[in-house]
This record gives sequence, structure tokens and C-alpha cells, in this order.
Amino acid sequence: MFKKEMDFLFKAIDESSVSEKHPIFRKPDDKEYYETQLMFAYRKQEAAEHHITNVENRLAADEATAIAGMKKPKKLAKNVVASTLHMITDVGSHAYVHELAAFLAAIRSGVDFLATAAARTIPGVKTQSVHTLENMVKKGKGGKVLDVVKAHQAWLVQLRGYRDEMIHSHLPQVPATGWLISTIGISPNRKTSKAVLPVVVPRLTPKRGLDTRRSRAMDEEVPGGLERREIHGTFTHIDGSEVTLQHKVSFEPSSSHMPIAEFMNHHLSNYRAFSVDMFGAIRKSGFGTLE
Repeated sequence: MFKKEMDFLFKAIDESSVSEKHPIFRKPDDKEYYETQLMFAYRKQEAAEHHITNVENRLAADEATAIAGMKKPKKLAKNVVASTLHMITDVGSHAYVHELAAFLAAIRSGVDFLATAAARTIPGVKTQSVHTLENMVKKGKGGKVLDVVKAHQAWLVQLRGYRDEMIHSHLPQVPATGWLISTIGISPNRKTSKAVLPVVVPRLTPKRGLDTRRSRAMDEEVPGGLERREIHGTFTHIDGSEVTLQHKVSFEPSSSHMPIAEFMNHHLSNYRAFSVDMFGAIRKSGFGTLE
């Protein structure tokens, strides 16, 4: 759908007249400049896809490392009563956050390139930011382009707040990565549970946190943004001896967080939808309808 709308729009540009009185193309060079603005918006989508690929590849590599590390847990001595917890986390994995920051910057930049192109179909309006069009919507103004902005307003506000906080104010707490090994019971019937920690980020604009030597040195049993879940079942014999039947520990995103790749794909999907709607609105506003 994205490519289809772009092709329709480029065809409309090619067939559009050039005139001093034309609201968009006053000279031939204007067409080249205008198409460049639209291609910049598309290139930003490519950049966003690049950052998602980097994150997904890193997630796969980190998970493989965790699984390899869990293959040889420390053995317990025979008949030792154990209830142990072994967690290894890497609180220096800033690469995830840097990729996320670059991803959001690309998406926001693409939105502004689209707004720059779209504004030229509105008489008397010239801007390089979608914020100008958002303000027009707030004042009750409408039209094909402004109606698209209005339809995507909630997402645009969320994107701007999250991106601005990360780029201008701070990077959110670095996600914890690693694994956990938990062993409960008496040898040889002890039960061992292994879990890889998912990498999560806040769903909404992150709150500012500390990044000090003390905060970086803290070893939390449950990293921020995760919830620890445990299943532990035992059976007690008549003589009082206890057998562990089941033991399972896992980590899931808390209600305030979501997996980083899922978060990025969510915003990319919204950007694609916004782009498709905006391409259609530009085409119908400035060049007439081509079907």
C-alpha cells in the first residue's frame, strides 16, 4: 500500500502543470525538490527498518549467549538442600537504547518531511514541522491533509513526547539483559528453572531516572520493567520428607513496559499508516485524483 500510494503521487507530480500561479510547482525545479522531500520521508522509513533489524539481530545474539551460558549450571553437592538464585545481567547494554533513540529520531524526521510536502497544498502555509499542522487542527481547521493529521493526532503526540524526552532530556534506564538459574529441592530430585530476561522499554514517555555510579552498581533481583513469575509445587511424604515436583521461574514485561522490538514495530506500523494516508491526501489536495 505504501509503494502504491507513492507511485500514484509521483505520477500526479509528473502530470501536474508548472505555472507561476500554480500553488505548488512554479518552476520545473520545484518538482525535483518536492519529490526529494517525499523520498526523504521514505528514506526515514528505511532508516527505521534498519534500526529494528539491528535490535532484532542483537536480541537473537544475546539470547543465544544466554542459552549457551545456562547449559552448564554449577552442580550442587549430593543431598545438599538448595534454594539458590543465580542471575547475570549486563547493565551496560546501551546499544539497545541508542538504536531506539535513532529509530525514533528517524520516524519523527520522516513525519516532518511529509508535513513539509503536505503544507504546500494548503494556500498560505509553509512549514518544516508537523507541529504547525497540528496547531491548525487544534484551532478547528480542516481539509484533506489536516484531516489526516487529526486522525493520527494521538500517535503523533505520543511519538513527539517519547522522542523529545530521549533525544533532548535523557536516555531511559538501560534494559537489563542476561539470564536466571533457580534451583530448589534436594539432590537428586531437585528442580532447576532457567529463564532468559526479555529486553523491555516503557510503553509511554519514560520517566527520568538516575544514572549514577551507585544506581549502576545496584543488583536488583527483578530488573525494572519486568515481573517475576514462579511456579513451585512440592509433595510431602508421611515421614515428613519433601519432594519438589515442579519449579518454574519466568519474567514477563510489566504493564508499563513492552518488548523493545514490539515497541519499535508498533511505531513503524503507525508511521506507514500515516504516510499512506498523507500521500493520498497530498495527491487529492494538490493534483486532483488519479485512480
